[in-house]
Amino acid sequence: MEWEIQFQYDKNLDQVFIHKLFYFLVSRGVKYNACSRYKAYYLILTDKPENDIGHDEEERKESTEKLAEIIETYSKFDLKTTSFSIWLDYLNEVNFRFGIDILQVKDNDSFISLKAGEHLVPDENTFLVFMDLCKELFVRFNLSHGAFRNEYEDSVPSNKKDFLKEKPNIVSFYSKPFVDQIGRDILLSSPAFKVEELENGGVMLIVCTDVLWCSDEMDRVREHLGY
Repeated sequence: MEWEIQFQYDKNLDQVFIHKLFYFLVSRGVKYNACSRYKAYYLILTDKPENDIGHDEEERKESTEKLAEIIETYSKFDLKTTSFSIWLDYLNEVNFRFGIDILQVKDNDSFISLKAGEHLVPDENTFLVFMDLCKELFVRFNLSHGAFRNEYEDSVPSNKKDFLKEKPNIVSFYSKPFVDQIGRDILLSSPAFKVEELENGGVMLIVCTDVLWCSDEMDRVREHLGY
């Protein structure tokens, strides 16, 4: 089953933000086309299909320096009407492949999704390392909120009121305004696998690490939070 962590960014996309995002990822050990099992690829979709770009690397050879050219190509399009998807490799304490999708839905409403799946993130340790990467991105770029989504679930609500009404998923990220509304103490005391107070005042809530078997744990956390 494929799944992702979807983040809502309550600003318009611009070239500076895009470059900062990928510089951050590279600084955290992210490479391009460095996996021995899969060749890398990226996809740029515009409002004019004849301008779309889909590229598969011809060989498996680490070539992180190509990211500069790839991001420059993407940034030249109208970011309000162009989506970008690329597969990257995290090489650090554990190694895994993940994808990132970037899309502006409307003014001051953009999605940044880090996607994986049980075949790419096969165990608890890798899952937690991936969540740490998501957490760092969430804090560094002051994202509004985010949550786990599997391939069968609807997107995370961009509207803040709708997100507050939504039941916590396997993983949820709350910025400080959400934490203040829900209640910091009740969030931090949730009977979850991990609840972490973040340096920006937000909270990361990991209900469990088994994305296939988490219903009992989610029921307990949701009841605790009054859903």
